[in-house]
Amino acid sequence: MVLTWYILRQCLSSLLLASFSIIGLVWLGQTLRLVELLVNKGALFIDFLYVTLLGVPFWLLIILPISSTIAATSVMSKMQQDKELLAMSAAGISPIRVGLGPMIMGGLITMFLMINSAYLMPVTYSQYKTFMTNLRASAPIIILQEGVFIDITKGLTIYIHHKESDNVFKDVFIRDSRNEDMVVEIHSDKATVTIDNENPSIVLFNGIRTQFSDTSTKAQILEFESYELNMTQKSVSNGNRFQDYNEMGIGELLTKNTSNRQYQNEMRAEGHFRLTAPLLALSLVIMVIAVFLRSRFQRGHYWYQISIVTGLTVFIELAHLTARSMTVNFSGLFPIMYLVVFLPLGIGFLSLWQPWRKEVVPA
Repeated sequence: MVLTWYILRQCLSSLLLASFSIIGLVWLGQTLRLVELLVNKGALFIDFLYVTLLGVPFWLLIILPISSTIAATSVMSKMQQDKELLAMSAAGISPIRVGLGPMIMGGLITMFLMINSAYLMPVTYSQYKTFMTNLRASAPIIILQEGVFIDITKGLTIYIHHKESDNVFKDVFIRDSRNEDMVVEIHSDKATVTIDNENPSIVLFNGIRTQFSDTSTKAQILEFESYELNMTQKSVSNGNRFQDYNEMGIGELLTKNTSNRQYQNEMRAEGHFRLTAPLLALSLVIMVIAVFLRSRFQRGHYWYQISIVTGLTVFIELAHLTARSMTVNFSGLFPIMYLVVFLPLGIGFLSLWQPWRKEVVPA
């Protein structure tokens, strides 16, 4: 038990270091892609951090199996350089017992990723999509500035003389030419912007609406106390929003039927991918243990072992992703994803256990 905890503690510390390093690199890449939130949409920095955090469950599904492989490799390599593996082998400690610490780490990561795939990913993606939709809807409120003609959409221009607060404006002029058959100009003393079902609209008070039409030489003038104008060309109700398969749970992905055959294949492929991807953590860790404990304990030999581990890790990850892509086109190929995961796991475990080898009992 002491030996297992000793190795497990080293594995967990290496896992944290590798995971945070890879997540940091991915976060920098996402920063460049999501910088539009800060520049074009007028979002706050806290909004950017929130959107980034919502993407973490997706990153972890790929990052944690790789970081667990790195952690197990670094610990096994260090123990080999320090002759600890050689000493344990000479003391008669079985490879299964030596590898128990890394296998516990792989099992814990697998269980966490199962919860992540089944619950966290659908919930966070749904929140991400809702947030981005609301951000696009609220963008007109953010970009409205006093003393400047702002083109909200094509054909809709708004001028604000004075901005009392973030959502209250004084002396507003609007020119709406989105309808090709007429042009509408509106002057009002006061206006506010509201968002209903993710569709922003501006409510004007105490003003005049003037409509110019190609079919008439006279302008139609309307005085109003309250008038509402939709700021988007199309109204989309949140209840009719198309549900992305990333928002679905594993059960729904594997059982729900749709009229679109291609989209249904994508759902099935995603469902099987979420079931098998967490198991990669345990499979890759056992592969690492087998490579290090079933090869020669020689000085300098660990570079050869690291090369084998790196090559096998890249091959297994690419094979798993390729199997997912193949399943999208041919749904009957989904067993390949399970084969890619369980084959190295089974081979690695058998090479460590080797039940066909009988222990020689000394006379």
